[in-house]
Amino acid sequence: MSKIFSTPVPGLLFAFIFTLTNPFFSWCSEPVSIDAQIDISQPTLGDIATYSITVTHDPDIVLHIPKYVIPEGLENVENGKENPKKINKQITQKFWLKLRIDKIGPITLPPIPVWFDAPDSNKQIVRGKIMSPEVSFEVQSLLQLEENASDIKDIKPIANIKAPWTHYIWKAMAILCLLALGYWLWKKWQNNSTPKSETDFALTAEEKAMKELNKLKTRDWMKLGRIRDHFFELSEIFRRYLENRYNFPAQEWTTEEITTYFKNFSDLSESQKLQTRTLLIEIDKVKFAKAQAHNDPIDSVIHFIKEASPVLVLPDQDTFAQVKPVTKSPEKP
Repeated sequence: MSKIFSTPVPGLLFAFIFTLTNPFFSWCSEPVSIDAQIDISQPTLGDIATYSITVTHDPDIVLHIPKYVIPEGLENVENGKENPKKINKQITQKFWLKLRIDKIGPITLPPIPVWFDAPDSNKQIVRGKIMSPEVSFEVQSLLQLEENASDIKDIKPIANIKAPWTHYIWKAMAILCLLALGYWLWKKWQNNSTPKSETDFALTAEEKAMKELNKLKTRDWMKLGRIRDHFFELSEIFRRYLENRYNFPAQEWTTEEITTYFKNFSDLSESQKLQTRTLLIEIDKVKFAKAQAHNDPIDSVIHFIKEASPVLVLPDQDTFAQVKPVTKSPEKP
């Protein structure tokens, strides 16, 4: 035996060849392994560092994208993965995550789980997990790197400044007061710019009504086709006359309420009460029911006002005289 292997070289050569050709030694690597690293060893504030996780696994293992846990002081910029590479009958897959550094001092990236699906001894797919190693690094301040930067101070934290709500409230109140004052002055100027003439206050209810009826006649709305406008205005004039003449809210009451009020009213005769009811109903039909107007009742309203004018005793005579309404020549609209 000593003669066959007189030197150790043949024995070593035999062992080396056996190792290369033996399947046990060629597949002794782990089915899945993981590593993690960061590309900048001493990053500074504001740098963008790339954190990568490299997984090496057998071809029949399927990896899932890891869910990253980002600690305070780092901001996720983007993430992705590289194309897998085949090395020594295994596949290497690299996942990367770009982080913006917003904090000075030591930072630790915790272990990240990477889930995978792998077949077991019965060829059934089971779920597995492998944890990446912890990665720690320290963020350097620019002041420490610059020798002549003694006049530069570090960034201070964000200061919380309370909103000056009291100032805003007083300013809003001042604006509202100015608006109210301006509106009051405008209304006062508007009222003073169109004062009523003294003759309007001196006119009787009959005189006011006749003046408005004459003005309505001059508009000639019936011939222009504005029939409902004509009847609306005629109704307002007639109801305003009844209100001023007999002191009740005729402009707010309905025709039925006015008729009921006049039933026990002694200042009007029965024929005048009937005439009032007829005029109101005729005007309302055109106003509200949109009935066709065959006749213009304005002359009937004028006739009623003339008949209902109050009778007064003249101071120097024993005879009675009827107050005649003022009839003026038609005014141009």
